Amino acid sequence: MKRRHQVVLFAVLLLSLTILSPSFDFRGLQHNQERNQENDTYPGTLSRADDTRAPLNVTVSMSKEEFAAFEKLAEEVAASRYVEINLRNVEQGEYNDVLDQEFSLGENGDVILLENDQVQLYAKKGYLLPLNGTQLSKSIGETVAELRAITEWNGYQWGQPFDFDPYVMGVRTSFLNKAGLHMFPNNKEQWSKLIQEAQAEDTALISLGMGDIEAANVWLSYLPPGMSPDQVLRSQSVSTAGELQRGIRLLSELQPYITMTADVPVVSASNYNVKTPMFVTTLSRMLDEDESAQDGATIRASISLEPLQAVKSRTLVITAGSAETDAASRWIEGMTSAAVQTKWYVQTKRLSARQQVQNQQASQVQARYNAQLEPWWFSKEDNPLQLAERQTMLVRFRKQVRQVLQGEISAAQYVNSIRNVITP
Repeated sequence: MKRRHQVVLFAVLLLSLTILSPSFDFRGLQHNQERNQENDTYPGTLSRADDTRAPLNVTVSMSKEEFAAFEKLAEEVAASRYVEINLRNVEQGEYNDVLDQEFSLGENGDVILLENDQVQLYAKKGYLLPLNGTQLSKSIGETVAELRAITEWNGYQWGQPFDFDPYVMGVRTSFLNKAGLHMFPNNKEQWSKLIQEAQAEDTALISLGMGDIEAANVWLSYLPPGMSPDQVLRSQSVSTAGELQRGIRLLSELQPYITMTADVPVVSASNYNVKTPMFVTTLSRMLDEDESAQDGATIRASISLEPLQAVKSRTLVITAGSAETDAASRWIEGMTSAAVQTKWYVQTKRLSARQQVQNQQASQVQARYNAQLEPWWFSKEDNPLQLAERQTMLVRFRKQVRQVLQGEISAAQYVNSIRNVITP
């Protein structure tokens, strides 16, 4: 009897210790050490406990129409991923100032939609969380390599590419044929043929939007040998003086035949409101106008398109101060899934940042219009540093770009203004 009482007492004691020790883990010390190592390796990557989880704060800057489509998809994804979200849409002209102020105060929320070329800037300031230690690390590899490269810095990936919108140059196919061309011009002689045809028809040659100076800049970069500010600067070391002089002569010849419109030039089947045979716009505006034609017609038979090897691209990032990184990763993963990216393209005409989905969308566009358009939108010569340089130089010389295209300064004055400022 005495031995039986000892066994019972030992069992009661063991049960009491178990109940009174909530930190007791049957998986052992090794498991707890591994879990602590994970926390130390990726600080901030674990969300609050379920009973204290806060809504995910997401900040974007979009037009009213685009935000309506985004909001619907964002809420659908949040529901499917068991995430609660608060969406905020900031006025486009105020976005950068709002972000800078909130980052400085530590009130920047959890997820932000940034222009791709801004990601490195905020990452270098310590405002963003590297995604390498999150569940997004695998899906990042499925995105377009050129977009992904722009969001890399210091060996880490700082954003998940979301979408992009390439610039295109359009031309009436009949106008090309009248000028004796069957493809877009790629040298001064072919541009001269188009100018001669414009003279014969008593019209300007090309329309550029005054409100989108970046569109004008990528068109300048298309001209041989490349006349955007960054290319003019680079030509001092990589081009001969003769090549640059040929570019100045071509731009001088084109100046009288450039029309700067108040709005971005667009064209539709029912209302061809571009008065010139050539124009520059974004692909999304082109597709949107085409599909919204009231008579159901399309312009695919009369227009050829050429990509201008430059894009407006956006990326979803997680802020460094977010306490909901797990929920943020799940939600971003859903927003960049193939199904959601396909819906986003249908509603906004912005191409997917997922390589496989983008290939399908680009093939559809190529089939829709005359076969000038290739399913690749990125210059093989451009790298992230050159893209950043192009944007920096445009900000610095946007006034000169507008002046030369409006004929207020000569092509030679435009080139000299850039070279003299950089190397006085």
